[in-house]
Amino acid sequence: MSQPERSANPSAVIAQAAEWFRVGRRVDLGRLANACGVGRATLYRWFDGREQVVGEAIWLGIAQAIERVESAEPDIDRAAFLRSFSRLAHEVREYPPLARFASDEPEFAMRVLQSSGSVVQSRLIDWVRARLTDLSIPGPDGARGVSREDLAYAIVRLAESFLWSDMIIGTPPRPDKATALVELLLDSASR
Repeated sequence: MSQPERSANPSAVIAQAAEWFRVGRRVDLGRLANACGVGRATLYRWFDGREQVVGEAIWLGIAQAIERVESAEPDIDRAAFLRSFSRLAHEVREYPPLARFASDEPEFAMRVLQSSGSVVQSRLIDWVRARLTDLSIPGPDGARGVSREDLAYAIVRLAESFLWSDMIIGTPPRPDKATALVELLLDSASR
């Protein structure tokens, strides 16, 4: 006979997964279901699988970093965006649980952080697109046929290639190089 499910909900499950992630505990869906008092089947009704759960857990930390970065930059201008982008890139890359995850499970980490269906990537693209909209870069019709969506995607993919270069090609991460190249993209998009 199965144990009755407690009043857990998807948010509580993600909060528990985020705590496990933060302390370096592997997020195993069976154990997570037990810890939250729900069945595995319930987890799979709520989420597509471990990749989504871990992505949501990571996103909680990144969303907190975005809040810190944005609160330090009350101005909404190009320079403020670049400073925010740089600080966020450094915070994300230097966050010990995320660095440990990338080192311990590099192939899985690449999917969670960088795949087209990734919670993390899609929400970062949304964040960048919103900042580009605030800056009116590029205009609604796009600069040189490149829409805000395209530019936001390019910025995030460029950042991923420099932040996670150790997983991709075995070179040290270079968040400052990512920021410098984002500045070039913004310069070009502003013309």
